[in-house]
Amino acid sequence: MTEFTKTKIHFALALLGSLFALHPYLQRFEDASFLYLGYTLKVSYAYLLLAGLLALCVYWYGLTLLSERPHSWLERLGNYCYGLAIMVLPFFGGLYLASLLAERLGQSHLAWAAPGAALVIGIGWLVLSQVFALLLRGRLGKQDRSAKSEQFARQEVASLGHARELFGSGHYDLCIIETWRAVDARLRRALLARGIDLRRTDPAGLIHAAKRAALVRESTLGLLQQLERQWEVAVSSEPSSREAGESAMTAGRSILATIPLEDSAALAKAA
Repeated sequence: MTEFTKTKIHFALALLGSLFALHPYLQRFEDASFLYLGYTLKVSYAYLLLAGLLALCVYWYGLTLLSERPHSWLERLGNYCYGLAIMVLPFFGGLYLASLLAERLGQSHLAWAAPGAALVIGIGWLVLSQVFALLLRGRLGKQDRSAKSEQFARQEVASLGHARELFGSGHYDLCIIETWRAVDARLRRALLARGIDLRRTDPAGLIHAAKRAALVRESTLGLLQQLERQWEVAVSSEPSSREAGESAMTAGRSILATIPLEDSAALAKAA
């Protein structure tokens, strides 16, 4: 989970906390309502809908902890619920204005137009709120991808540094594992820039996704498969030799040198 996702969760929780703090004051106006097309809409309905959407938003964000995918559908659902929650108060405000307009028309010679005007304004405001929620979800999605890309970049640099230190200390198994982590971060970053969502996060699934996306050439694919085999030995009970560690680091550098990365503008378009 990125820092940006954590910030979204904190902000949604802060809004929920504010709603609970306002609950005692809302009790004074729990009977406040207005009539819209014959239906009574209470202020408490807006309160409950807003609280429910924010709670659902936090729930979807929390479920992203169970997924290692760069941009899972759970996070997109959370972004959409957040956008809908933001539009609850403007939506109810639009319905209230529509009811006022219908009341004014009902008292004039255009009384026949009152129900139609209220219905058209209500539907229009509903459509507008959905469009705004989708736009907000798209913007949050772009920031999610940008934050994830930066996280992968930091992981790649850190893993390369750790691999060199571990090799110098004679920890060849850990050196191979950190080298693979650096390559893993670069591949995920490149796939993320192309808007490709991984279905499998294991090394074989990652290599398959990179091959399908034409991220690696045949020569690089051979190095990837070689590094994968060395990683499998490193995470097993079989010790790795110094030659294996040196070979893995050399393969890792060669792989990283051939994997293209797109600029931030392309990343934003892919989101």
